[in-house]
Amino acid sequence: MRILDLYADGFDPVIRPAHFPQRASPERFEPMVEQARQAAMGAVTPDIVGHQANLHWCDRLLLVFPLWWWSMPAILKGWIDRVFSADFAYGSCDLSGRIAMLCATAETKSDRFLPTDGNNPLHHIERGILKFCGFRVAPSFVAADIYDVSDAGRSKLLDDFQDWIARHLAADAAGEAAR
Repeated sequence: MRILDLYADGFDPVIRPAHFPQRASPERFEPMVEQARQAAMGAVTPDIVGHQANLHWCDRLLLVFPLWWWSMPAILKGWIDRVFSADFAYGSCDLSGRIAMLCATAETKSDRFLPTDGNNPLHHIERGILKFCGFRVAPSFVAADIYDVSDAGRSKLLDDFQDWIARHLAADAAGEAAR
């Protein structure tokens, strides 16, 4: 297992022209074009090379984050923007053969995260990012009503999370090994 803490690592989530010293077009900055060009040239910036190597290494990806404005925090979105780049995570290459799962904490009610509800705030991450990049997506775990949880309730949530991982993420590994 490898753990990444974007805040502790001081990760820069902003895609900047300076990340692309040999630009495809000096007049216009088009990040997807620049990312594809970098990938083709094997010239990905050193800070991103390590993150992409970790994704190639993993067969399971667990993203843990607090829900902010019905989505992930900006630093995590910036990590995805920079690391899940054109011709690495989608395009001529993708991240197929891996399983991803989301774990989010939220202050809102748990019924807002029903898997059959088209308004589930995690669907755009599951479908629009993870599935698009080739991941098989395991059911997300949501710790809802987080501000109203007692210490005993918090402890139970952690136990439930362990059980959820065993059922939905680790169990997938055992099932794939048997195939």
